[in-house]
Amino acid sequence: MSENLRSLPPFNRISDDVLRIITPLVGEEHFKAEGVIFEEGSSGDSFYIIKSGEVEIRKMIDRKEGRHKLIAVLDRGDFFGEMAVFLGQSRSAEAVAKTDVTLITVSKKDFSALFSKSPDAAFKVMEFFTAVLMDRLRSTTDELVTVYETGRLAAAARSLPELSGCVMEKVFNVIKPEAGLFVVWNNFNREFEVCGQRGFNIPAGESMPEDDALILWLITKREPFLSFDLKNEGRILVSPDSIYNGCSMAASPFLSRERLSGFILLLDRTKPNAFSYQHMILLSAISGYVSVALENLQYMQEAVDRTRLSQAKATIPM
Repeated sequence: MSENLRSLPPFNRISDDVLRIITPLVGEEHFKAEGVIFEEGSSGDSFYIIKSGEVEIRKMIDRKEGRHKLIAVLDRGDFFGEMAVFLGQSRSAEAVAKTDVTLITVSKKDFSALFSKSPDAAFKVMEFFTAVLMDRLRSTTDELVTVYETGRLAAAARSLPELSGCVMEKVFNVIKPEAGLFVVWNNFNREFEVCGQRGFNIPAGESMPEDDALILWLITKREPFLSFDLKNEGRILVSPDSIYNGCSMAASPFLSRERLSGFILLLDRTKPNAFSYQHMILLSAISGYVSVALENLQYMQEAVDRTRLSQAKATIPM
């Protein structure tokens, strides 16, 4: 167990003698994919460090319908559930195994006893947790500012070019992809059209193919798409001459009344793992604001059309 701990934060920064004190205090648990590790609102008597696999942290939106908001996806070396243990609060979100996972567990009782048995070891572990929590806070603050600013600009946009331009600029400044597309459904032509792009040789107004693999996937799933290795996975087929030919992709749908009204796509043609789950979650939050902005633009256009129609009728002799 000592060697397993040594390979994981927060234990890879402490001395061998401290590690020997900690090792008897930790346990190990296994969960199958989709297994609930703890529920939102439950009491917290342990925190967890991921030894292998991935874990989703989710906030319940509608328990009756089973709808939730994805907060984070954690993998090897990440820890979670610590706030309930340190502060004695109930769990603020639920944790669910995204894949089969193995977790290192530390109980509240044993961690408290560590302060009495070896204060030096306890403080070293706490020092690591504090540093990681501060990094998380800074990252969360930056993401909240980005979402807020993008939402504000999207709400103020008075045209599709203005909307796509401000959203693409914000996304590229934060995530820094190699290329990106902003695609919207055209009700008049009954097809998806490119409204904005960076890094693609596609003019604004260009129609997307009806059998576009990503569009078909988004219509069916109505959820973000993330690929760390696009060439070697089979969710969407990418031919060598496809506009999506690359290594990494992140895409998030715009939804109107549960129907696909467009999407934003980010692509890196050379680097696998260019985008993270946090990028996907950020992109999804921004897409929510864009979806509302698109509906507002449609209502504004309909109001203009009605006014023009009324004015045209008024000029017709009775």
